Amino acid sequence: MHWDEDIHGDEQEAKRLPLRAMIRRILPLFRPHRQRLAGAALLMFITAAAELAGPLIVRHVLDVDIPAEDGGGLLRRGLLYIALYALGMGAAYIQVVIVSRIGLLIITELREQTFSHIMGLSLAYFDRNSPGVLMARVESDIERLRHLFSDVALALVRNIVLLGGTITVMLAADARVTLSIIIMMSPLVFATYFFLRYIRRAFRTVRKLYARISAFLTEYVQSIPILQIFGYTETAQMNLMRLNRDKYSKEIRIYFREYAFWGAFSSAEIAAVMVIIYIGARHTFGVTMTVGTLVLFIEYTRRLFWPLLMFSEQLDFIQRAFASADRVFAILDTPSRTPEWKDAVPDIPTDWKVLAFENVTFQYDGGTRALDNVSFDLRHGERVALVGLSGGGKTTVTNLLLRFYEPTDGRITLDGVDIRHFRQKEWRRRIGLVLQDIHLFPGNLTDNLKVLREEIPDEAITRALEIVQAGRMIERLPDGYNTELSEGGANLSMGERQLLCFARAIVNNPDILILDEATSSVDPVTEGRLQDALDGLLAGRTSLIVAHRLSTVTGADRILVLHEGQLIEEGDHDELYAQDGMYRDLFDLQFAAQATE
Repeated sequence: MHWDEDIHGDEQEAKRLPLRAMIRRILPLFRPHRQRLAGAALLMFITAAAELAGPLIVRHVLDVDIPAEDGGGLLRRGLLYIALYALGMGAAYIQVVIVSRIGLLIITELREQTFSHIMGLSLAYFDRNSPGVLMARVESDIERLRHLFSDVALALVRNIVLLGGTITVMLAADARVTLSIIIMMSPLVFATYFFLRYIRRAFRTVRKLYARISAFLTEYVQSIPILQIFGYTETAQMNLMRLNRDKYSKEIRIYFREYAFWGAFSSAEIAAVMVIIYIGARHTFGVTMTVGTLVLFIEYTRRLFWPLLMFSEQLDFIQRAFASADRVFAILDTPSRTPEWKDAVPDIPTDWKVLAFENVTFQYDGGTRALDNVSFDLRHGERVALVGLSGGGKTTVTNLLLRFYEPTDGRITLDGVDIRHFRQKEWRRRIGLVLQDIHLFPGNLTDNLKVLREEIPDEAITRALEIVQAGRMIERLPDGYNTELSEGGANLSMGERQLLCFARAIVNNPDILILDEATSSVDPVTEGRLQDALDGLLAGRTSLIVAHRLSTVTGADRILVLHEGQLIEEGDHDELYAQDGMYRDLFDLQFAAQATE
């Protein structure tokens, strides 16, 4: 009986809001649903009243109708009991439907709001937070809030109302007996609270062991050929056996203690009933406590145990749900490191002449400078290549141009206008991008070319495929444009996947094209076949090419050599080769390696 066992491991820390601040953040979520909440509250009181009235009717039957042999009264009370039961069940059902609907509406909106906000954050945020873990964490936290809004909070309030009503009726019937029962149950309540805290910590330890076993199996199953070749299978089995036995020994002790406690808890309920019978028996013979009142106390006492038990669980869940809310609100409160300027304009000139990096410096959080006072021009229609050793700053240049980050110092301008004066969405729409890592979306070929944007016409797709000379690929596919792609495009060759990425980059007919190691994932033979498609891709466009294989950029109008964040050489291939600098060293080294191959 453990609310929302967290399979994702330890709680992630986030700035904890004070209770008052947390309530101020949560209450606005319910404001659009005030009328539904009022109706649900009314139904909850009706349900509680119907449930509390049952033992009172039974007492009247036992103390009045049966002794008086009043058959009509007995029938009326029986029908009333049935009617109240039906009323309570019907009200409870409608109440659950209303509250569940409210919870789902709130969580649906909150999930969309959170996802939309995450999509607008700069890459600096994802440098500190893994996107996969982040989305899984957000989904888990929001799902926990759904349980809070639709299940737990409702059950908590209902239990409070029932507990208050039950104790009130019992005090009215006999205050001394009621106080005796409360005193007897108090140690059990405290014991239950502390036991649940212990058992939750214990199960958290077991979940960590389970996570270790899952990670072990994932890693080793994927490496079975290596394990077999190196004769490591028996050692792997022994390691798994140790993990399994460790989990078994800890888990079995926890279950023994858990079942023992709940057995004692059930015994305490029986003991409480026996105490009531003992106390009531003395009063019964003295005509002070009637049989109906005795049955009433027994019935209400048994109903006290479940709400008291659930209080500890519900309060603990609410604390963890508030921690989840802290993390969700922390995401929503995170500002983008590339904010939209208030006076940003959507119109970007098409007849621009120069795109310039002006003394641009950039430093990643907690890292060294990726760019140090870099300046260069990218003229309209020009083909410029970025080359250099890994870590030189090539990808940082493209990330700044795409506005995934903003310069730490300096600026990037379009004909002298800072590119931050243009709206991000419109700016990025004017840029085509082909990355080293090929990513294809679920769906068919057309969906991937449109990147799930239905407003793109089919003519644009046909034109893009013609430019990259992908006609042969379309003819080979069984359903042409409607061919469903396997996960990651596994039913396409590597070259076909790259052609698809080339075509996707120019569907919008962008002014600027960025190729970030676009052909490094294919072999040299396939790269040669893609060269004609690449020429069609670049024709008539301003392009910035990040290249690892220097042989692919010898025809560039200009080549920029970046080293340790600084621009150290600039010129075309012949000029740079004649300088006898880093570019020549890199080119000769690669040419010698290729000649050897």
